[in-house]
Amino acid sequence: MTGSVTRSTDAELIRIDRVEGRPLSAPAEIRVLAEHDRMLMVEVTMPPGAGSPRHVHDHESVGYVVRGRVRAVIGGVTSELSAGDGFLHPPDVPHEMLALDEGAVWLEIKSPPRRTW
Repeated sequence: MTGSVTRSTDAELIRIDRVEGRPLSAPAEIRVLAEHDRMLMVEVTMPPGAGSPRHVHDHESVGYVVRGRVRAVIGGVTSELSAGDGFLHPPDVPHEMLALDEGAVWLEIKSPPRRTW
């Protein structure tokens, strides 16, 4: 296996309106930045006031807030995150994300890779 590079202009861009089969409160954008057998890295852009409903999945997700503010509820614990903050969604733990104010952008790495939209 050799490495690879995905330029932002070449990244697969997907508009989503669901996560794990559940509707988002407003459409969001996913850019697939890297994907292989054991992980998937995406950039999520959520408009102001939009969010994912409470859901669970069978993979781990770690994330990093790039821009904006997010209200994250993970395992029943509510936190407000800003640029530079990170998060973890363990497998089978209920969680939800809500973009506040001006919206939010975060990176999310899923392992094993799952396209849950």
